[in-house]
Amino acid sequence: MTPFRRSLLVHWNECDPARIVFHANFIRWMDEGFTEFCRARGVDFAAMQRADPAFLGCPLVDVRCAFRAPARHGDVLAQEIALAGYGGGKSFRLAHRFFLPDGTLAAEGEHVRIWGREEGGALRALPVPQEFIAALG
Repeated sequence: MTPFRRSLLVHWNECDPARIVFHANFIRWMDEGFTEFCRARGVDFAAMQRADPAFLGCPLVDVRCAFRAPARHGDVLAQEIALAGYGGGKSFRLAHRFFLPDGTLAAEGEHVRIWGREEGGALRALPVPQEFIAALG
């Protein structure tokens, strides 16, 4: 399946004193992009949580991001998200790439998520459903 793509306009408040995107915004965009990616593939976590309050979604358990070129106020970034790995267990990996308007890679990263459920008052990682992995491609 082709990667999910979305566009992001860099706002003034997302930049640091060096006038480039503050690094934490890439992590935020990765997280927000995950939700949009899932919704585009027919997965609605809010609806799933309404149907089963013990379902806690897909909490983030690991994240990394490498910065390749500065993104600045007014740039429209293209973000690509793709399933990067699933070993048949309780976690999966997603790859993220951010491109500047001229196609230059601005940042790339990866995050690991689990399938979370509340059991006995605590978060538990459960096997990721095959239907979910299939929806993400």
